[in-house]
Amino acid sequence: MVWIPQISDLVDRLGAAGLADALRDPAAATVPVALDDPEAGRISGVGVLEAWLAVQDTFRAERKAEIEEVATTFGEERAVGEWVVHLEGEDGARVGLPVAAAVDLASPLPVRIHHSRLPLGGRHVVRRPMVPPDPSARASDVVGAYLAALAAGDTAAVVAAFAPDGSFRGPSADAHPHTGTGELTALYDAFFAAGGGIPLTLCTLTEDGTRSAFEYVLDRWGGTGLPPQPGLAVCVRGADGLIASARVYDDVEAPVA
Repeated sequence: MVWIPQISDLVDRLGAAGLADALRDPAAATVPVALDDPEAGRISGVGVLEAWLAVQDTFRAERKAEIEEVATTFGEERAVGEWVVHLEGEDGARVGLPVAAAVDLASPLPVRIHHSRLPLGGRHVVRRPMVPPDPSARASDVVGAYLAALAAGDTAAVVAAFAPDGSFRGPSADAHPHTGTGELTALYDAFFAAGGGIPLTLCTLTEDGTRSAFEYVLDRWGGTGLPPQPGLAVCVRGADGLIASARVYDDVEAPVA
């Protein structure tokens, strides 16, 4: 439940000024606008959007939110923005919430927000997929190798896709980032303890030569079937062509400790 005002700027940079203006001031909108939020779900219509944005303004002010920009990945008609929102939790302690948004001008749902509800609400929440799978979406080079190894449950192949000092960050910014061969090996061994791999069905793929950002649907973790639910991940290539960092934005509850 965190709206990032910078999403409107991202829409502007894609050349959709009308949509950007509608997100800033729904009452003056001249184009249809729709977005999907992890807590509110599908939001469309001038009145609903205007009321929701007003609630978001109050929420950010009350929680003393500070927005840290992480990265932006641009494709031809799509961009993926990443941020960490630092705000006060229910107990007054500061919490870091990683948030990503896919801005997709060709979609009837042009703004799709991804983040976990665990850091703020204390629990995972199953969310319905927002876009259908795309069989033509195939990640290139080392990222494709990483996804294949992830689906196969092959820890050695997964870790081989990372640079020696590569890192993985899950959906909580306050969690310990897993960095280096030893930590990554332990992490993926734990992931695969459920009896197999983690196959991701790709829905969109946005690449700029350095970063690969992909939305996906996950419905199985090892031998455990899950309700189909969406997520977004970004893999960043280093100078050596290997993955320097991987960041995940979803609310999937893993069937492993």
